[in-house]
Amino acid sequence: MSSERDLQSKLEDMEAELNQKTVSDSQEFSTKTVIPQIEVDPSTRFKGWIDHGNGWFSTLPKAGKAAVVIGGVWLGFSILGAVLHVVSSVVSIAVVGLVVYIGYRIFNNSSN
Repeated sequence: MSSERDLQSKLEDMEAELNQKTVSDSQEFSTKTVIPQIEVDPSTRFKGWIDHGNGWFSTLPKAGKAAVVIGGVWLGFSILGAVLHVVSSVVSIAVVGLVVYIGYRIFNNSSN
């Protein structure tokens, strides 16, 4: 009878320890955020694209190469023009805002 009680108490102790461990493990897991790390080496990807583009460009005839170069220059100047247009618009808006602010300050000071 004593051995059954010893076994029963040991079983209860083990169960309590297991429950305590499970609770502490779940709390530790909930406080630590696991973020998967994926390493990407963009240099190899871009190098592959550049190599593929060079291979494609070298297979073109002279007229095709000239067309691609002219198209690339045209596209580059178009993008540059768009960026400069946006910058000039922002500067224009800033100047108009400054003029309106100065006019407001002058009008506000003259009415006081």
